[in-house]
Amino acid sequence: MHTPSLRTRVLSAVVAALALSACNGGSPRPAEAGPKDSSPVVAVINDRSVTTQEVKAKLDEQPLFVRSRYATLEKKKEFLDNLIRFELLVQEARKQGLEKDPEIQATLEKVMVQKLLRKQQEAAAGTLAEPEVRKYYDEHLSEFLKPERVRVSHIFLEAPKDDAAKRTQARATAVKLLAELKAKEAGPTKSAFELAATQHSQDGATKPAGGDLGFRSRDELTVAWGAALTEAAFGLKSSSEIGQVVETDKGFHLVKLQGRQVGMDQTFEQAKPRIEARLLGERRSKAMEGFIDGLKAQAKIEVKEAALEQLKIEGAENKPAAPAPTAQPHP
Repeated sequence: MHTPSLRTRVLSAVVAALALSACNGGSPRPAEAGPKDSSPVVAVINDRSVTTQEVKAKLDEQPLFVRSRYATLEKKKEFLDNLIRFELLVQEARKQGLEKDPEIQATLEKVMVQKLLRKQQEAAAGTLAEPEVRKYYDEHLSEFLKPERVRVSHIFLEAPKDDAAKRTQARATAVKLLAELKAKEAGPTKSAFELAATQHSQDGATKPAGGDLGFRSRDELTVAWGAALTEAAFGLKSSSEIGQVVETDKGFHLVKLQGRQVGMDQTFEQAKPRIEARLLGERRSKAMEGFIDGLKAQAKIEVKEAALEQLKIEGAENKPAAPAPTAQPHP
C-alpha cells in the first residue's frame, strides 16, 4: 500500500496555520501579533513561546462539553502537548519551504477570499429598522397567515330548492348511492367514490376528475357550494372518509376527504427573526454583487476567447455550437 510522503502529511497538517499566516501578514502567532498578550508563557518550542492566552483561545474553540474535560492539570498538559505537536509540524514545514508550495498557495488564496467575503458581508449587513421588517410582513402576509384547507371530492346531484319533486328524487338517489359506496370502499374497491363521480355527478367541472374539488379553504368552499358543504367537508377527520348526504340550495352532495393542510397563523413577533434573516441575506448578497462589480470596473480585464475555446475538458463532449437560425425572406 502506498505510504504518503512526509511532504504530503505535513502539508495537510499545517495548511490551515500557514493560511492564517498569510492572512495576518506572515505572522500566525497571536502572541506576536501585538503587545496585548502579556499572559504567562506556558511552553517554549525552539524560538516560539506559547502563552496561557493562546491556550485558552484554542480551548474556547472547542464545544463546551469538550472544554469541561480539561479542568485538571494533567488534562491541560495533554491539550498543550497537542498544541506543541502541531507547532513542531508547522516549524518543520517552514524549514522545508512548504509555505511556497503551489498547493498551499492555492489554499491561502481561498482562505483570504473567504475572509474578505466575511468582512464585506459583516460591513454591509448593518441593522434592520423595525418598520422595514414590519413592511415586509404586511406585504407578504400570505407567507405567515394561511387558513386550514381540505381537499375533498364530491358527487353532486342537482336539485334546485324550489323544485320539491326533484329534490325528493335526488335525496333518495343520494342516500342509496351513499350506502353502496360505503359498502364498496369498506372492501377492496377503494376508488369506488371517484368512479361513481365520473358516472353520476352533475358538476361538469369536477366530474372528469372523479369529483376532485382540490384544496379549498373554508371561505373558498363556502363561496362555491355553501356553508353546509363546508361544514361537512371540514368535519371529516380521516383520509378517505365519506360523510353523510349534504343538502344545499343547489342540490345534494356526497363528500369524501382526500387530504388536509394545516393552517398557519404567525404573528409579526413570531415571524420577525425569519424576516430579519431573509432581509439581511438579501442585503449582503446585493452588497457583495456591488462590491465585485466595483472591483471589475476598476480592473483591466481581457478575456482571450480563442485560447478558452481550445481548452479541453476531460469527459466533456466538445460539440460545436449550433449555428444561429437564418432569417427566411418573406414572400
